Amino acid sequence: MFPGERRSSPQYPQMDRQMPVRILARGGLLAALAALPFVPVRAQAPEQRVALEQLRDSLASTSDTVALRRMERGLIETAKANRDSTMLHLRLGFVALRLGELGGGSHFDDAASEFQWSIDLQPDWPYTWYGMGLAEYGIGDSQVSFIAGLQQAFGKDALSRSAAAFAKSAQVDPSFAKGLVELANTALQQRVNIKLGVALDALRRAATTSATLHPDVLLARGRVEREVGDADSALAAFRQYAAFGSDRALGLLEVARTRLMLGDLAGQLAYYEGARSDDSAAVAGYRSDLALIAPDSTLEAFDGASGAAREALLRRFWTSRDQRALRTPGARLAEHYRRYFYARHNFALASTKRHYDIVERYRSGSRNFDDRGVIYIRQGAPTARAFYNAPGIEPNESWRYSRPDGDLVFHFIAREDVQDYKLVESLFDVLGFNNAVLLGLSDAPLIGSEAEELLTSRQKLSPVYARLQGVGGASGERYRADERRMGRESIRIGTTTDSYVLNFAKSLDAHVKVLAVGHDSVGPLLQIAYAVRGESLDPVKIGRGYLYAVRLRFAAMDSTGAVVASVDTTRKFISPEPVPAREHLLGRVDVQVPPGSLTYRVAVEQGADAGMVEPLDTVRVVSVNAGLPRLSDLALGSSMARLAWAPGGRADSVYFNPLGMYARGDTLQVYYEVFGVAPGAGYVTQIEVRKGTGGGGLLRKLFGGGSTAIKLRFDDRAGDEGAGSHRDLSLEKLGPGTYTLQVSITDAAGKKDQRQARFEVVGR
Repeated sequence: MFPGERRSSPQYPQMDRQMPVRILARGGLLAALAALPFVPVRAQAPEQRVALEQLRDSLASTSDTVALRRMERGLIETAKANRDSTMLHLRLGFVALRLGELGGGSHFDDAASEFQWSIDLQPDWPYTWYGMGLAEYGIGDSQVSFIAGLQQAFGKDALSRSAAAFAKSAQVDPSFAKGLVELANTALQQRVNIKLGVALDALRRAATTSATLHPDVLLARGRVEREVGDADSALAAFRQYAAFGSDRALGLLEVARTRLMLGDLAGQLAYYEGARSDDSAAVAGYRSDLALIAPDSTLEAFDGASGAAREALLRRFWTSRDQRALRTPGARLAEHYRRYFYARHNFALASTKRHYDIVERYRSGSRNFDDRGVIYIRQGAPTARAFYNAPGIEPNESWRYSRPDGDLVFHFIAREDVQDYKLVESLFDVLGFNNAVLLGLSDAPLIGSEAEELLTSRQKLSPVYARLQGVGGASGERYRADERRMGRESIRIGTTTDSYVLNFAKSLDAHVKVLAVGHDSVGPLLQIAYAVRGESLDPVKIGRGYLYAVRLRFAAMDSTGAVVASVDTTRKFISPEPVPAREHLLGRVDVQVPPGSLTYRVAVEQGADAGMVEPLDTVRVVSVNAGLPRLSDLALGSSMARLAWAPGGRADSVYFNPLGMYARGDTLQVYYEVFGVAPGAGYVTQIEVRKGTGGGGLLRKLFGGGSTAIKLRFDDRAGDEGAGSHRDLSLEKLGPGTYTLQVSITDAAGKKDQRQARFEVVGR
């Protein structure tokens, strides 16, 4: 017999629990018990329900197990003479429940027996079934995994038994709010044999009863409606709960969760309003949502904040993620809830008893999601998925995330439990530990057709899987080591960071240059210059010609990861004729930034679905008040590029060329700024142009690479801090190829600084 099946009524005369009827009361317990009538009636009267709730309140206020056991023994003696008193059995059941909650696990069985007796006496009383539901949940499932699995398979697990009892309490009395709430909460916790439909039917039946506006029923109904996919009904219930319930903040959080899940960015208004409340239930909800991706340092700060400070912390957390991902304000928060509810429906754990194989080295600690859910909530939907099904092969799948900073590849295996996928480092771990070890040997060939087919199934995820097919010896060992290293690094990044990478349906052929050059009255500037190739543009025909709307998104972060500058702007270009396929549309934006080493990301997009995202890069921004000789970045351009900037409104324009390509015979115009040299002081400027990308080495010297093509020296006098310098270099004598320009300055004390920039010379 599974725990929770119908129990026989207790045989009080055979029990040895003897106690005089007189009970020593503590904390008001005796008064609550004395208020409960012994006389059974056909319908549970309102006063009986009130008395039971008074009893439960009194029981909840005590943790004195000695007094509780004394009370239980006294009630048992009374029940021997009043076997048919439903109220007595209910009283005994709730006392036993409290003893069970305080550590006496066997008391849950006693409670179930008492509630079963009360059900036999009064099957139409909601409290009899309600008590049974609480007792079944307390009894729990078998500690033996195999038996627990059978319980789930046959619907005899604790949550299923509890849900059935709570459903019965709502059936016999549709207005019974406590039963409705517990039924809903239990159904939402279920991992198998889910009773959401039963709970929803009961909640909807209650709409015509006095329970319809009970705050707890409104909250429960909203959560169930949302879980089954009826967001409109869920929002209606949550809004009523926020308006009439005692916990407005929790209602606002549920409204926000639902609206944001649907992609409604206006939901963030309710989210931040609710975050200002210090209500414990709401704070716990905010924290549990945040803990899915936030580092420990953020959670510690959250725990130490209250009221407006908590709201400010959450705003900083989500806003910085919007900016770093180049997203619209509120987009990352909305995506978080979309991912969360998707993971609830697709990657929820069926059991919290997780077992790990030796190759499954990552331990998430999650009791709600398998490792696919952990990755999905942090990184979003994968770019591509792959599977391999064959007899004797454990269920498996692999995900690839295409990212400008380098792809991530994850492998998941479900061993023992087909609903619990866990991360492994290598695709070969799918074949089992022994085979994975054999494959690690330098002289090991691939093991049979299974390995070949497994590799074939993953070819679209990474080129390494095509290279691994059929190789052995040192090459195979190297490729296998690279593949495992890639998996290990992907796990590290995927489980400790989160992202929301911009994706576009079509790739935009664009080039971007970000240069720390220029300053205004506030401080340093970054120049963001871009060029978009004509054949990738999608114009809109208007009366004056062709309209091109180009959107530029940019964010710069300091060493702590805080966003210190951001831009999201759209420039509209109008041309009388379409931009020729091999020509480019040029644009430039400047943005104020603080000095220091900054990491930045930039994206360019045009039209509804075309764009490109540059990999993360760094830029060194010089302080206007530098104490040592410092150079700005080098701005390279030519008058042919037609992309100019006038520093401080001066007439001597600075030209930019985002493509970095120049015709042979053109004049390269170089602009830079000098800081940290006192006005009027002398310094030496050296300019060199070398063939190649600036690297050295023996082979380059032997074969002539890196030779100096241009070398110039100037004795200069410093102007005001940050004064600009223009230099023109003729490219007439340079052949086609890639070159590195280096500018260095040295002051009278021998202190120096230098900057480099690459460019390409092409034929006329």
